[in-house]
Amino acid sequence: VLWRPTRLRRRSLATMSTKAAHQARKIDDAAFGAIYGSITVMGVLAVSTPDALTAVEMAAMLFASILAVALAKAYADLAANVLSSGRPASWDMVVEAWRLGRTTLIAVNVPTLTFLGSALGLYDVAMAHTLAKFLAVSLLIFYGARIGFRLTGKLLPMFMGGAVAGTVGLSLALLKTFIH
Repeated sequence: VLWRPTRLRRRSLATMSTKAAHQARKIDDAAFGAIYGSITVMGVLAVSTPDALTAVEMAAMLFASILAVALAKAYADLAANVLSSGRPASWDMVVEAWRLGRTTLIAVNVPTLTFLGSALGLYDVAMAHTLAKFLAVSLLIFYGARIGFRLTGKLLPMFMGGAVAGTVGLSLALLKTFIH
């Protein structure tokens, strides 16, 4: 038997190998940006129509939109840090702000590649558009499930966390569609 429910245990970072714990921490540290980026990707895709632009234009528009959000977040973090510390911005502050902002780009890489795949003729732009939405929702579901599992170590909260995160993301994307 490859998997036994009775052997399922909550794996804390303390019980993992050093390498696995480091990788798990990197995934967890990127949660804010990846979740925020996924919701933003879905919002951008919700207000775009795949037949209005070519695949390359869609890829550029999507990546540029999320990059602008990441840069805005980094700038806002930097400005808030300068205001709260009362000191002028230093290179270390800029690096830290970008470290936090760049995680937003995690959510746009693969959806952008789907449009580039369309540009190569692998499938049409409408299919790339659908795949990009699916990938954005999938990332939300992954993080929701990860939260549910990390908190309890049980499958039901894992599935519930994924369902809640996916529903919240879809709801926010629909709200953005209605606003536009």
